[in-house]
This record gives sequence, C-alpha cells and structure tokens, in this order.
Amino acid sequence: MVVALLAAVAPVWAQAPQEGLPRFAADLHGGLVGLPNADGWIPVVTEATVVPGRAWGFSGGANVYLLKLGVMTFGVGVQLAMGKGTGEPPVVEPTPGTPPPAPTTPVVTTQVTNVMPHLSMNFGHKFGWSYLSAGYGQTKVSSSKSAVGTEPAVIIPESWNAALNFGGGAKWFMKPHLGASFDVRFTKLSSRGATAVLPSAKRTQMVTMAVGISIQ
Repeated sequence: MVVALLAAVAPVWAQAPQEGLPRFAADLHGGLVGLPNADGWIPVVTEATVVPGRAWGFSGGANVYLLKLGVMTFGVGVQLAMGKGTGEPPVVEPTPGTPPPAPTTPVVTTQVTNVMPHLSMNFGHKFGWSYLSAGYGQTKVSSSKSAVGTEPAVIIPESWNAALNFGGGAKWFMKPHLGASFDVRFTKLSSRGATAVLPSAKRTQMVTMAVGISIQ
C-alpha cells in the first residue's frame, strides 16, 4: 500500500513547485464503511443468515500540519466515519399459485460511528502528498435482528468502544484550495466484557475505503 501511494503521487511532485504542506486541510468523503460481524457485536444468528460486513456511508476529517523534518511532515487530525448496513435474506420465488414462503432467516442491521484521532506522516508538497497515519479513538456500534418464526427480535444497544485506527491515503490539488483525495483505514475494535445490557464481544477489524474532495 505504501509503494502504491508514493507511486501515485510521484507525477505530481515532478510537475508542481516544491512548496511545503499547508497548515490545514479538510476532507469530505463517501465510500464503503466497514461493519463488525464478529460474535457479540451482532445478535446470535445461524450460518445461513446474511450479515452486513460493509455499507455505503460517508466520512469527514481535518488535519493540521505542524512540523517538517526533511522530506516528512508530521501532522495531527481527526476523522469521522459513519455507515449503516442491512443484510437482507435471499429472495425465494414462490411456486405459481401459492403464497410467498415465510422468511427463515432474520434481517440483520448494523450501524457504526468511528471517531478516529490520529498522528500522520506526510510525504510531498502543497499540491500533492501521500500519508500514513495511526491513532486511538472510539467506535459506536449498534446491531439488531428482526423476528422470524418463533424467534423474537433482538437488539444490541449502541455502545462506545475503544478502537485503534491506522491507514493511509493521498491528496491532489488541481486548484489552489480544492483537490481530490482518498483514504483507506483499518479500525480494530478491542474485545469487550459482558455487562448488564451488553454481551461480551471478540476483538475484530473493519476496513473503510473512501474517496472525495479536500480543501486547504
């Protein structure tokens, strides 16, 4: 991933003046937001149940660039990513002249909100740079499954959980203050012990891939 990011930005470096990074940049992205599907984060379901692992969502963030050391500039920032996905049971076509068959698996819905502070290492200049970043933040997760047959609906209430985030991306500025950017970010949810209202949950990882605009 690092090689791909640096290779993508290399042509921009060759064409633009070698000015330092700006003091500030902000992003607004859309893309695929990863959803947890490990035990405890979603209700207990059978193997035949469709569980959402990724959903369309959006993310936004802001970064401040503080210190330049050689070819590297260090920055601090925060990113917010939100997504909600639903796993729909497969559609079974009814036999002609008979009513539609009753569903045999529930509908599972999961929603996440990732708040991801991070430190970044940036390589490039004002009109195009790549970066790697990592940090520690919080992720809010809620999940539910619908009633099916004799099984009742189950809701796992929303809760905030500690999460490590790391990833990278790149930005290109075709105009002085407006550009395009992308970000690939991994979020690792820590394991959770059972409480009076929440089940225990295993450590798990989600991946969010987003693309959009940046301003500086």
